[in-house]
Amino acid sequence: MSHFVKHGVPQKTSVKLALLIGVVWAALIGAIWFAYRNGSEPGGFLHFVARFHVLIVHLPIGLIFLALAMEFLGYFTAFSHLRPAQPFVLWLSFLSGIGATVVGYLLMELEDYSGRAMDMHLYFGLAVVVLTLAALFFSLKGKRFLSGLGTAAAAFATGATGHFGGAMVHEPSYLTQYAPEMLKPALLAGLGESEKPHGDGSGEAALEKPIAERLVYEDFVVPILDKTCNECHNENKTKGKLRLDTHELLLAGAKGSDFPTVVPGKADESELIARVLLPQDDDEFMPPQGDPLQPAEVELLKLWIAAGAKVETTVAELGDDPAIVSTVTEVAAIHAGKEAPVPAESQAAPVSLWDSLPAEERATRLADVNEAAEKYHFSVMPVSAEDERLRVNVINAAKDFGDEQLKLLEPVAGRVVWLDLARSQVTDAGMKTVRLMHDLERLHLENTAVTDSGVAELASLAKLEYINLYGAKVGNGIFATFAKLPKLKKAYVWQTAVDPAEAKAFEHSVNLEINTGVELAEPPPAPPAQEIKGKPEEKKPEVPKPAEKKPEAPKPAEPAKADAPKPAEKKPEAPKAEAPKPAAPNPANNPVDAPKPAAEAKPAEAKPAPAPAAKPAEPQPAAPKPEVPKTEAPKPAEPAKPTEQPKPAAPAPQPEKKEA
Repeated sequence: MSHFVKHGVPQKTSVKLALLIGVVWAALIGAIWFAYRNGSEPGGFLHFVARFHVLIVHLPIGLIFLALAMEFLGYFTAFSHLRPAQPFVLWLSFLSGIGATVVGYLLMELEDYSGRAMDMHLYFGLAVVVLTLAALFFSLKGKRFLSGLGTAAAAFATGATGHFGGAMVHEPSYLTQYAPEMLKPALLAGLGESEKPHGDGSGEAALEKPIAERLVYEDFVVPILDKTCNECHNENKTKGKLRLDTHELLLAGAKGSDFPTVVPGKADESELIARVLLPQDDDEFMPPQGDPLQPAEVELLKLWIAAGAKVETTVAELGDDPAIVSTVTEVAAIHAGKEAPVPAESQAAPVSLWDSLPAEERATRLADVNEAAEKYHFSVMPVSAEDERLRVNVINAAKDFGDEQLKLLEPVAGRVVWLDLARSQVTDAGMKTVRLMHDLERLHLENTAVTDSGVAELASLAKLEYINLYGAKVGNGIFATFAKLPKLKKAYVWQTAVDPAEAKAFEHSVNLEINTGVELAEPPPAPPAQEIKGKPEEKKPEVPKPAEKKPEAPKPAEPAKADAPKPAEKKPEAPKAEAPKPAAPNPANNPVDAPKPAAEAKPAEAKPAPAPAAKPAEPQPAAPKPEVPKTEAPKPAEPAKPTEQPKPAAPAPQPEKKEA
């Protein structure tokens, strides 16, 4: 230390040492570049050390400005005693500058920083070390003027380094926002302004436009990126070699990356969407700091990418689904700092994008669709003279009508309420267009290639009442979709893989009629009604077998009610004489013969017609019910067994013969 302060004569060893340290510093910077020239994996001890750059960088800043102050004051006699300490301060400035640049360069490589501000910060930082070494060299050589000039240049480089470093952390206009107009050009020298052809995106002019006419990229996507992404991915600070501040660079993606940032038409394959959907504790989650994107913002980015990720895409071109209007409205409220509105699904009347279109736009869309209908030979017409909603039928173009032709209906999707695609060439891909027809009530998909996956796309059709899937490639998987359609009343699934039993079980669980073309057996048989007629006879204590023949006996016995007084007991012999006749038809178990004796009984009773006057007293025991005398009249005909009069169950065979 005595070399630096006490002795005024410079030592050759000090000069050589300073130059040697300078060479080592340059070699160290080159080694870091060579080691990480092809990229690097973050983490590890070196990454831990590299992040101390923000702490170490302040040491050379203070020392260099101290050396400049001492150099200036040394010209005054009162401060001449500071001159001998000048080399010592420059040594400290040089060594601390080496430490700050090495750690900073290591941080830049490990965290993959780039951009205009980063480049300027790096170049001026390296210049600080070089100029400090020059000031030290001339100071040790005793060349005071050159030493002072070098110190002043090092101080200027230090200020520029801090300025460009601040432009990386903040916006380039951070320092110039409140600066005098005459100083702004100088302060912005070397910095670039992010290209913003859209203006502010959320200004009053944009908000005054009808929501259907707003540009998705300029009015919604750019504000999302500015708020959460462009702080680290702009012209001045390009982390991961990715810039998102212009449409062209957004589509170009990160240099050298195998994963495209945006794949037009394929949101699920876009790295932009994949990163924002990662868990927040994941190292690759974006944005790594600050508030994450709101679900509505993520959904709008997906819709925009799926629609082609074009600058000129309007909200109307995203589709007529009320959910899209709800998403856009919610994002607009977020950017305006207002409370997000209630989602459209919970509103009684969802917003109709068609109703928000100007009359000229509606007429243009209808004209385009009518032109396509004439070209491809399908019909588009109003439902009725009073109802301007549309009914589409492709029966005349079924052989050539496929998914591409179906897309031509998207401009008027919100007006279609009846769509007949029977025997056409549409597939599951075409159902992505059908699901945009949120007012659709009737849908015909007979003999198409639509499968369960295609039907699942229709789950958002809240007004669908009728669907015909005759001959389609569907199975039991459609039931999950049917359960989500609140107004579906009838579905035809003939000639499909749908299990009739499963369909019947599902049909009973919801208010829906599913016609499978198969009639399942129903249990309600007719016999129970006949058994009711025979129940009065079962009260009789007859043997079960005769009881089976007597259910039909009352039918012919009804005319016998008038003849009830005719069966007289005075002439029991007459019926006995007739007993041998029914002896032949003894097999009374035959139900066919049962009605025959009843028919013969009528003429048999007609013969003793003169005798009824002498037999009025007998019907008294059977008087309670007219039907009972029918059967009981012959039963008391056998006077030999008065003990069985209460219940003549035993003599039942003989009365049967008499009836016969």
